[in-house]
Amino acid sequence: MADYAVETVRTGYRQWTARNDRGAEVHIAAADDDSAQPSFTPVELLLAALGGCGGLVTDRTARAVEHDDLRIVVTSQSTPEDDGRVGKVTVTYELDIPADANGGHAADVFARGVRLTHEKYCTVSRTVEHGARVEAVLPDGTTGFAAG
Repeated sequence: MADYAVETVRTGYRQWTARNDRGAEVHIAAADDDSAQPSFTPVELLLAALGGCGGLVTDRTARAVEHDDLRIVVTSQSTPEDDGRVGKVTVTYELDIPADANGGHAADVFARGVRLTHEKYCTVSRTVEHGARVEAVLPDGTTGFAAG
């Protein structure tokens, strides 16, 4: 398992940019801030991470099935009971699989690949499902928050 680090810096009021050590950037802002568009909200980035991880892993787990046209749509639905957390997350794999592909077994092979993706190999999906330890470290090095 790899270790990761992302730097997030303030670029304006309720506007941030996240950067990785390979030079990629993503803009983060509130959805209702027209001056900060185009950007992602933090929740959208979480959903994108689920879709991206699912896609990258499915490239391995379902490689026996042609899936160049695969589209993954990730949605969340929250209710007041979710108390400021993301509610139900749905990861939908959209792909036309011909009935005769892979000797008529392509749909089953693809379904197994998706199941393995989320059961075993997608770090993001497994972390969301099981939770992660979170610790917030203050400028003086003390812990301001810890959970999990």
